[in-house]
Amino acid sequence: MDLKGSKTEQNLKDAFAGESQANRRYLYFAAKADVEGY
Repeated sequence: MDLKGSKTEQNLKDAFAGESQANRRYLYFAAKADVEGY
């Protein structure tokens, strides 16, 4: 099955980008809380 150029491919890219950003955000706040002693 070829996904190149398909809506499914775009949905997967968008979902991966969103999850990656969320992960970075969680890691940032976890590090900030650690520094603040929580």
